[in-house]
Amino acid sequence: MQGPPVYVKVKVLEEESTSVFFMNEEEVKETIEIQPSITQAGDTDEGNISILNKINYLSGPFQKQAYQPLQFVVEGQKVKGDIQRVQGNVLWIKTDQDVKEIEIEKIEDILWRGQSFNTKI
Repeated sequence: MQGPPVYVKVKVLEEESTSVFFMNEEEVKETIEIQPSITQAGDTDEGNISILNKINYLSGPFQKQAYQPLQFVVEGQKVKGDIQRVQGNVLWIKTDQDVKEIEIEKIEDILWRGQSFNTKI
């Protein structure tokens, strides 16, 4: 479409702000106790967070197609396949023969093209 630019005048009204007043002069402070979560393998270390970040990244629809096949190092053994589904702390990997269910805490590394997968691409 071609033509002259169209200008529209808009009237802006100021809204009245509502002030919050405390009945007492001292403010009421809410305290929240933070308790560390307990995992089966003890405290969550940086390796588990790194693996979880990689799995979250690789479970996207585009990434499932782009990064094939993956190798998952689980307790010293390599499992070759694609991410089928992630639910909670369980990962389902589709291999050539079947679908394997693996706990995420047991995954030591994720390999793509023989090297450790790096999400900082």
